[in-house]
Amino acid sequence: MVLPKSPARPPILNAFREALTATLPIAAGFLFIGAAYGFYMQRMGFSFWYPMLMAMIIFGGSLEFVTVTMLLSPFAPLQAFLMALMIQARHLFYGIAMLDRYKGMGWKKPFLIYGMCDETFALIFAKKPHPDVDPGWFMLFVTLLDYTYWFTSAALGGIFGSLVPFDTKGIDFVMTSMFIVIFVEQVRQQKTPLTASIRPLPDSHHDRDSHSRNGPAQTNYPKRRLSFMTFFEEAITIGVCAAATILTRFLPFFVFSSRRPTPPFMTYLGKALPPAIFAMLCVY
Repeated sequence: MVLPKSPARPPILNAFREALTATLPIAAGFLFIGAAYGFYMQRMGFSFWYPMLMAMIIFGGSLEFVTVTMLLSPFAPLQAFLMALMIQARHLFYGIAMLDRYKGMGWKKPFLIYGMCDETFALIFAKKPHPDVDPGWFMLFVTLLDYTYWFTSAALGGIFGSLVPFDTKGIDFVMTSMFIVIFVEQVRQQKTPLTASIRPLPDSHHDRDSHSRNGPAQTNYPKRRLSFMTFFEEAITIGVCAAATILTRFLPFFVFSSRRPTPPFMTYLGKALPPAIFAMLCVY
């Protein structure tokens, strides 16, 4: 007696299952960092929908932390745009690295580019799906899941930040620690004279942090923020940060054709400059 074969899973379901398994570590990290970001914004006096909306529109954790400072400063859209470009400049080189990988993705390509944050890029660039899994659907689900993890955790942090009283002193250091971790990982993976020359930089932040601990105690952030902007000016500031992010992620795909090989010099920059940028952000 021959038993009937179990029906094969649809290719989309296979891709989703593999993407879900691959992104679980990212989900754990995003749950903490995103919630910390939501807590931070709530303690600075912003409503919960600010971190949720910024997470959906900007989708760049490091820039979103910096945007909080921008929203608490006088209105300066040009300065905000330039700062956002500096922070997100590494995505230019992520895009160069993904020119061939995203070739032929069709309607999936715009969202793949839009959702190419650090963690998504690292996972898609390093991991090849199972031969039975469609690469396009796998990359799409990785990007979609990471996007969902981030804005959901940011929203939960903003919502429950007002319900769970705790000392928020130092919570903004999450951004700096994230910069340092990404910087160290990128330096460990890249062995070039440029990255080797910037290895000692994270230690300088330790000295500054030790000095701050020995100084006067800092008070908690106020519940109500001291606003320098109108709601319209806040919307413009958030918008220019989102525009800078979109520009850095899409520009390589407009400048460099996927039909031609990437120039060797640009390939070198794609490997060397992202760690250098993170070293600069650690010091900043």
